[in-house]
Formats: sequence, structure tokens, C-alpha cells
Amino acid sequence: MSTNITICNEALNVIGAGSIQSFEQNTDNARRCASVYDSTRKALLRMHPWSFAKKRAQLAPTTSRPLFGYGNAFPLPKDFIRVIDTSVLEYEIEDRYILANTNLINLIYVSDNKNEETWDSLFHDCMVLYLVNKIAKAITGSNAEADSAWQKLQNMLKQARAVNAQERPSQNLSDSYSPSLIEVRY
Repeated sequence: MSTNITICNEALNVIGAGSIQSFEQNTDNARRCASVYDSTRKALLRMHPWSFAKKRAQLAPTTSRPLFGYGNAFPLPKDFIRVIDTSVLEYEIEDRYILANTNLINLIYVSDNKNEETWDSLFHDCMVLYLVNKIAKAITGSNAEADSAWQKLQNMLKQARAVNAQERPSQNLSDSYSPSLIEVRY
């Protein structure tokens, strides 16, 4: 069973540091893990459109409109991390709103999935490596382990992208073909 503590203990184990029982424990390792865990999870979720964290929402516009540029503002879900698709071609994210010239947005997004039990195994391993990268120097006094973890994380993210691509049906490129884009070149 994966929890935030087991994931932190895996990271601590990689660098040869002592385990923790909880984030509230009065030890340097517990304080270090507690201080970086949430921000590390959110940053890692932004790095890739992880399938396990994908959600869908229909967004209705707020009653207040942007001053200029777009007709409507749509509030982002509280657990929003990253856009996957908005169902509109032209939009902009500004101050926790999607601005667009439409009356409805069918949003597909990466959510802030805090339930470690639902995480993809590659995400779990990436989280361990990212934590190692963030805490290794403070614990070991050396950048070597942190740098090594960063390189391993980059390679694992490539693997995650490849696996994610294989789990999605292939897309027909002719469906999104726009001759006007080709004509611009000639």
C-alpha cells in the first residue's frame, strides 16, 4: 500500500537516510519530506498528462467578463493542474480562469490526484526520484545523488510518455488537416 510516507521512505532509502513514521515526526528527514512533498507531486503532475490523474469537467462562464480579448471567463476546477484539452481552439489561462469566446468548455485536465493508491507505477517511481533530487544535497551534503536522480527522472519521464502514447488510440492526422496552413507556405 503506497502512502506519502512510504514514498518518502523509498526516497530516503535511496540516499541511505533514516526512515520516517509521519510528517509530524520531530526529525530533520520528516521536516524535509513534509516541506517538499506536495509541491513535488504538483510539479510532477504538470510534467506529463498522466492518465491516472485525468479528469473531465464542463465549465460554464462566470457572470463577470474579461475587459477585452475574450467574451467569457470560465473558473478552473479546484484540483486543476494542467490542461489536456478545452474543446476550443483559441483560449488563454489567466488567474485561475480559462478565457475564451464560447459559452461552454468541455475541459479535460490533469487533476491534483493525492491518492497514492491510484497512481501509475511509473508516476510512483518518478515521485521517488524527484524527491531524491530535492532532498539529497541537504541530507548527504553532495549534489551527486541529486544529479543522478534527476537524470534517472528524465529517462523515466520519456518511458512514461511512450507508455501513455501506447495506451491511447492512434489519431488520424487527416482529421485535423487544415489546407489553409499549407497554403500559407506557398
